[in-house]
Amino acid sequence: MFKLLPATPSLEQLKNQAKELLKAHQNQDLQAARRIQEHLPRLAQTALPDILSSKLALTDAQLVIAREYGFTSWPRLKRHIESLTPLSDDIIEQFKNAIHAGDVSKVKSLFKRYPLLTSKINDPLFAFGSRSLNAARHNRAMVDLLLKHGADINARSDWWAGSFGILDGADVETAAYLIKRGAVIDIHAAAALGMVERVQELVQENPELVNAKGGDGQRPLHVATRPEIIDFLLANGADINARDIDHNATPAQYAINDPVKCRYLVERGAEIDIFIACVLGDVAIAQAALESDPNCLNARIGEGQFTAPGEHIYTYNIGYTARPLDLAAQHGHTELIEFLLQRSSPRQKFLFACMQADESTVQSLLSQQPDLMRSLRPDEMSLICDAAWRNNTAAVRVMLKAGFDINAQGVNNSTPLDRAALWGYLDTVNLLLEHNASLTVVNDFGGTPLGACIYGSLHFINEQSNHAACVESMLRAGAPVPEAAGGSAAVMEVLRRYGAKG
Repeated sequence: MFKLLPATPSLEQLKNQAKELLKAHQNQDLQAARRIQEHLPRLAQTALPDILSSKLALTDAQLVIAREYGFTSWPRLKRHIESLTPLSDDIIEQFKNAIHAGDVSKVKSLFKRYPLLTSKINDPLFAFGSRSLNAARHNRAMVDLLLKHGADINARSDWWAGSFGILDGADVETAAYLIKRGAVIDIHAAAALGMVERVQELVQENPELVNAKGGDGQRPLHVATRPEIIDFLLANGADINARDIDHNATPAQYAINDPVKCRYLVERGAEIDIFIACVLGDVAIAQAALESDPNCLNARIGEGQFTAPGEHIYTYNIGYTARPLDLAAQHGHTELIEFLLQRSSPRQKFLFACMQADESTVQSLLSQQPDLMRSLRPDEMSLICDAAWRNNTAAVRVMLKAGFDINAQGVNNSTPLDRAALWGYLDTVNLLLEHNASLTVVNDFGGTPLGACIYGSLHFINEQSNHAACVESMLRAGAPVPEAAGGSAAVMEVLRRYGAKG
């Protein structure tokens, strides 16, 4: 007759029972010997006195406990209890980390060890309320494993502005595999994947789909990739200027970095703005923008029409600090720049010359308007932060000479030194240190320039980055040495040389 486990068994209590049995055996307890004789196979034929004189390991005692409860081994009992144990935050976090890492064997192990975990497989545990399958969609082995354990391939994310499906944003090859595994091709997926016939079929079944809201509240036009699909949607009533919910942007604004699509939408009647003109390098569009809003050369992302609950889409595809003239210069549109400069105020010309490191123009404008520097707004003074962010050392030098505040704070209240240090831009960092940039100003995340550099050594890296050298420069300049070394291996080595532990 086996003992019954409690309704909510505790593995720790069972471990303690095994330890108590071991102690009772050591104390020559005859009842303990009987239990061992009954449930420990290797001593089943041994006399009780001999059992009491035999050596007994904790693993033997655990086997006795397991068999008393009807299990053939301690591991089987352990797995059974774990399967009944409520899922802790740590278990959920292990699952999420394994999904992100693409560790199929780890996920298999977690499912085996914690069968209840499969009940969470369709929960919105991942970014923006997405499910495990959405997070793992590029890993076919993981997709298959999750589907095997009950994942719903057509479950959508729980996102306030509009849910995303597994095909949203998927490349053609990945989408083809997911479709084979059961993913339904909705209007947004069809438009994004260039499936003309599927788009036509869906709209014929339900004409209202031409303006259906999908992920982020985007309409099919926001994601359409082929002119034929754009034409079909427009011919059937799609609103060419419909704005999404999260980023308050039109299809043309979403396509600003896709010049072919953006220009096509403009040709079909999409609203224009000065940023579209500057990226496309189109003088006619710029002229139309100026006629509509003579002040548009002062437009900034995050102000006026370029605001949104989740930041305007331009924040992500052209950058929060984008300025029209500078944007045109980044794209090499010299004819447009000349056109815009003819219509720019001295202030706009000054800021543009600063970013172009055009010292002669900067000094000329300052001589004409001696109070110009003192009149700059904080968002204009932060131009030096933008230059540091781009590793535009020459522009930083020109601005310092012009009188810009070396500790001006821009995005996230970061100083120029913070912005350059985050990327590990050594020349810019050294220039700022030569001019006594503050090492102690804290950004919105609570970090100093040194802290930003340490963090950046793991997360903000390009071919110009040299975080280790930047860290050394700041330490030599007097930045406090952190107690523990962190960051990349090279950065940690520098920090250890200066006394950090770890």
